[in-house]
Amino acid sequence: MKRFFNIFLAALTLLATASCNEWLDVSPENDITLEEYWKSKEDIRNALNGSYEQLASQANTLFLWGEIRSGSLAPGAKDDDERTKDYSKLMRLEVLPKNSVNAWGGIYKAINYANTVLKYAPQVRTSDRSLTTKELRAFEAEAYFIRSLSYFYLLRTFRDVPLYLDPTDTDDVDLFLPKSEQRVVLDQIIKDLEWAERYVNQGFEVIEFNKGWATKAAVQALLADVYLWDEQYDKALSMCDKVINRSSHTLIDGDRMDIIFEEGNTHEGIFELQFHKDGGQRNDFKNLFGRKDLLPRVFGSPVIFDQYEDGDPRRILALGASEEGLLVGKYALGSNYEDEGANWVVYRYADILLMKAEALVEKGDFFGAQQELNKVRERAGLGPKIFNGNLREAEDVLLAERSMEFAYEGKRWFDILRFSKRRDYSRQDLLISVLTANVDPTEQARWISLLSDPMSHYLPIHYDEVRSNNLLEQNPYYE
Repeated sequence: MKRFFNIFLAALTLLATASCNEWLDVSPENDITLEEYWKSKEDIRNALNGSYEQLASQANTLFLWGEIRSGSLAPGAKDDDERTKDYSKLMRLEVLPKNSVNAWGGIYKAINYANTVLKYAPQVRTSDRSLTTKELRAFEAEAYFIRSLSYFYLLRTFRDVPLYLDPTDTDDVDLFLPKSEQRVVLDQIIKDLEWAERYVNQGFEVIEFNKGWATKAAVQALLADVYLWDEQYDKALSMCDKVINRSSHTLIDGDRMDIIFEEGNTHEGIFELQFHKDGGQRNDFKNLFGRKDLLPRVFGSPVIFDQYEDGDPRRILALGASEEGLLVGKYALGSNYEDEGANWVVYRYADILLMKAEALVEKGDFFGAQQELNKVRERAGLGPKIFNGNLREAEDVLLAERSMEFAYEGKRWFDILRFSKRRDYSRQDLLISVLTANVDPTEQARWISLLSDPMSHYLPIHYDEVRSNNLLEQNPYYE
């Protein structure tokens, strides 16, 4: 059966003759068939741009998955808003399958777009003889990166998830799959990224593309993160060193860190989901963080405000004060925020340094780890930390530093979970102590009971997904 394929509706491309190098909307007026579309290398690029854009449309979801259960947020001011109510429930660990935060459809749409590229890009060589094998492999590497990043978010949020490796574009493809075990999904991610690292482009001349498309450094940063999750510390260390040794990324000066988020695409950034105030896709951060005539759906937490040392410039970068509460600040800086043009920073150079420090600590190299850690602290104008050889204390210091450095960058929950599950959950006490530290004493017993079950650390599959797919089994904790 011939199916019609809409080219991602909002696919973006670079107009080669444009002096401004903007991402432009090239949505077709009509649906066109698959057979009509895949004719040139430009078609592959447009399809990939649509994949990036779809993932970028999920930036608010990625933020919530990485922050909302971590203690970094407080309930917002829109008391009569259903989403605000959903967010508040998760902050209180009242986790139900119908909560809107559990919806994963937008992430799977990005995966489907990437799968479509992987299936149809090779056939372009029959009609576009200028497409070289090297170019085709680089395109495929970008698609693998998008798919892998999407699945990495999913497995850290839901644990076991359906693993789609083909696009749902024909009647021959199963639209509904059962869950695959987290280990299976993780192995697929590693396999794909190791392949992608060999073939992906080193970089791109246009800065928006160099930061907004998958590059060698972006793949290596994601692989380092994946290896840390998988407790493969030698490999994580190798990936970090590859990024560091390339010397194309450095730390922004401490008094200019705001430009990482306000302007975006700095020499500290490695991979950023792109937004543009002048045409193209805009972010939706104001609907989360508020401003002007919009009340915030989430506030920042005093837990984060109080963790900073005196004089640490990262505190005022992370949070701002208002009469109602603490406002999340990183993506709410300057006119770029008001114009909805601030990028979502997925990986930056400070992450590489702290991931390297983490891998070194787990390998027992405490001196090497403190050197990497202190590069980040020095940038913030803070004194050095000295490790005394105690693994647990070093892990606590690193987790605290990551919390300060990456506050509200969608990492805190994943960091807490990664440190806690390490060595067969030998640090479950860390997760419980961090998350219950500021809980009302009348609620602490309930929180400790909930968090003592590792299955509670993953969200339930949304009710609608389970209802529509008979092969999906609800995550065990929520049955």
